[in-house]
Amino acid sequence: MGWQKCKYYFCCCCYPHSNHKYKMRTQLFGKMAFSAPVQLYEIENKNGMVLSVINYGARIVGLKVPSLTGKVVDVVCGFKNLEDYQKDEFYFGAIVGRVGGRIFPTRVMIGNREYNLTVNNGDCHLHGGMNGFDKALWSVEVIEEKDGVQGLLMRHVSPAGTEGYPSEMLTEVEYRLTNDNELVIKIKATCDDITLASIPNHAYFNLGGPEEATVYDHIVSIAADSYLPVNENTVPTGEIKSVKDTIYDFRKPRRLGDAIPMTPKEGFGYDDYWCFAQAPSQAPKHAANVYCPKTGINMEILTTQPGILMYTGNYLHKAVIGKYDEVLDKHGAVCLETQGYPNAINNPTFPSVEVRPGMPYDHTTIWRFSKVKHKHDSISNQSKA
Repeated sequence: MGWQKCKYYFCCCCYPHSNHKYKMRTQLFGKMAFSAPVQLYEIENKNGMVLSVINYGARIVGLKVPSLTGKVVDVVCGFKNLEDYQKDEFYFGAIVGRVGGRIFPTRVMIGNREYNLTVNNGDCHLHGGMNGFDKALWSVEVIEEKDGVQGLLMRHVSPAGTEGYPSEMLTEVEYRLTNDNELVIKIKATCDDITLASIPNHAYFNLGGPEEATVYDHIVSIAADSYLPVNENTVPTGEIKSVKDTIYDFRKPRRLGDAIPMTPKEGFGYDDYWCFAQAPSQAPKHAANVYCPKTGINMEILTTQPGILMYTGNYLHKAVIGKYDEVLDKHGAVCLETQGYPNAINNPTFPSVEVRPGMPYDHTTIWRFSKVKHKHDSISNQSKA
């Protein structure tokens, strides 16, 4: 099947690799204020799964996945154009860093010196500051092997002093689409002096596609025995607590529409971190699972990171319009961010997020998609009874 012109993008050049199992095209997505072009890269595997990435923020702007209905469903929320991404306050699809999550207090000790990180969220430093990785223009190298283009290698150099962080840091993000319907994300960062790194992707998922207004019917499990309690500013208190007999127990699959109303602030939603381990693992391990009964799309998450943050789109609102003209309202999507413990720099009992010369940051996460019929159907039916 050939590529069709997409009404949401301005075409620059298309070059499908028709003799291979993979296909790719690139086109102009827009231009920055200083006339630097932002490119859209789309890769399709043999099953019709399509990954769409732009080099502004190394953002995943689309991920089309085969469903049980026979349709290919875009399971990642995003915007139509570059201007909307430049105004984006929610980090849609972006690589965030140098450190994901909130840091408070923002005057931190790194090595033997104090540094003042940028304040950009109340009294907190959030997702790398005012001009984090999400706003950078990344360089791109296409990964092409015997079956054709399989992925992208994106690079960004963050100068010393950026948003208050010490050391220059080179970050490389590899997105690789497999014919097993996996998206493998590898993130590496190297530095010339001690600094911090905890770098997640901030994709918003709705496995029901743009026609599904909420993620209430999504069934989620998280393979974690512990979570981090937070204060009124959503900053971890430093405690690590068992999930047993709490609203944070997702060891068995739970429907989000049943779980979210049990959260504080009259069911405001989850913005919480679950702990798997006290250190990153050498190889990706099962972390979480999300299933949508409507489409039959199942997403398994594997990671080398010691935990995962689930955010249920609590701050989205009716004025947020997605790339299919859909309203991205509260609880219209869910984020599952694999990363180090939030605010680790201020909690010595948490696993460290410091990186040093010769000790780089190394992070692998896999999103594994499949079509499943009647998975956890009893849970879905009981919830609606």
